[in-house]
Amino acid sequence: MLVSDAKVWPGDVTGFAVENGRFSQVGGDLKGGEWAGHTILPGFIDAHCHILPTGLDLLKLNLSSCWTENEVLDAVRDWLPNIEPGQWLHATQYDQNRWGSHLSRHQLDKVSNEIPILLRHSNGHASVANTAALRAAGVEHETPDMEGGEYVRDENGELTGVLLEKAHERVTSKAPEPSLDEMVAGILRAGESMAGYGITSATDMMTGRWDLAKELEAYRLASEQGCKIRLRMYMQWREVLGNGAIEPALLQELISAMDEPKCKVLGLKVFADGAIGSATAAIYDRFVTTGGQGRLIYSPEKLAQIIADIDAAGWRCSVHTIGDRSTDLVMEAYEKTRDPKIHRIEHAMILSDTQIERMAKLGSHVTMQPEFLYRFGHAYRAQLPDGIWQNLKRVRSVLDAGISLSFNSDRPIVAGDPWDGIRSATNRPEGFTSVEAVSIEEGIDLYTRGGAVANFEDDELGMIEVGYRADFQVRKGGTDGELVAVYKEEERTI
Repeated sequence: MLVSDAKVWPGDVTGFAVENGRFSQVGGDLKGGEWAGHTILPGFIDAHCHILPTGLDLLKLNLSSCWTENEVLDAVRDWLPNIEPGQWLHATQYDQNRWGSHLSRHQLDKVSNEIPILLRHSNGHASVANTAALRAAGVEHETPDMEGGEYVRDENGELTGVLLEKAHERVTSKAPEPSLDEMVAGILRAGESMAGYGITSATDMMTGRWDLAKELEAYRLASEQGCKIRLRMYMQWREVLGNGAIEPALLQELISAMDEPKCKVLGLKVFADGAIGSATAAIYDRFVTTGGQGRLIYSPEKLAQIIADIDAAGWRCSVHTIGDRSTDLVMEAYEKTRDPKIHRIEHAMILSDTQIERMAKLGSHVTMQPEFLYRFGHAYRAQLPDGIWQNLKRVRSVLDAGISLSFNSDRPIVAGDPWDGIRSATNRPEGFTSVEAVSIEEGIDLYTRGGAVANFEDDELGMIEVGYRADFQVRKGGTDGELVAVYKEEERTI
């Protein structure tokens, strides 16, 4: 392949050549080829998202256009005829912050008291269920809360249907599990959608939500069936090292069967806390709506032990931590590992100057999702005190401290267009401190080279350089122009 007379980001070089799926020449005297007058960027790398859930969610009711309780209830009611016998009505992008308070199971029961209904919160850490869904999950009035989760009750002690963290996970897990064919189809659908944004590689951050062996098989099959993106995975830690974990021999067999350039496992994932929108992130301050400080998924001692076990077993570790209180616990645990640089910190939305200094010394890679500011700014204002929400996602400070950083989406929590994230980081939404903004060039770098660093593949992906794999996108005119084509090792994906 030969491309000439096209600007190659980020410099003034024009054109390149590709042989055997890698860049063999960048710049220099090149004649012929195509894409004259266009701009060539490396493929975006979404190093923190949820690939299989994204594909499955594309088939579900999406509530992102609903801004009142009645709009939600009407949308659910209108979707009921689509539900096959034995299936649940599972909606996504529910957000009570838009009108002030959660719906209740009784309101959903009026829509249907026979079909299980589950509205998943936009942050993925909470949901609202009707009585049929609670019943199907075996949740009754006497069911106690578990560590790291809560079945919210009203002033009379009655279940409201609101489910937080582990309680949300328990009820969600009782919904009918997708088949292997449905999983493969979902992954392929997600890959097609992501490629449409210029993404050439993505990392699933919670593989093992349903059945780890089946999900790993689905990812392998999707990669072999022409998935339009490279597939990377972090598996849920408990599915590998917890009680009832997968057999090590079977896990090794499933991983060994993958064609690594197309599909591979990177490490294990742990959740340390919840999310801001549901007031479950573990913070030092107090949430405006609840007066609480959020929740830790595990006790500090248990979290430290989990991370130590992952490190001792030779896995890379990635920890979800949004609140400043949980982030201190994660850094404390990482400081005791063999090499903190092989582990990742996900989100780190609330950071003090002292924490940034500590993080710089630690050396772990950090991922951030700037699109959250654009999509969930209303929820952050509602949940966090003044002086806290304005400083969420301190990108500029983190970069200036020399911390390894990447941008990504956490899709399907948000729509997942990298340009939405880049623009949110370069022109922070109203109210958020502008001093934490970055340049367009930095934003692109954090969504390309930064993503490769996050995935420990920066020697092969994320840049248009001789010897690197030829994953790139073609934009009409400038860097943020219309997406014209996406290539993955000489294979055109759109």
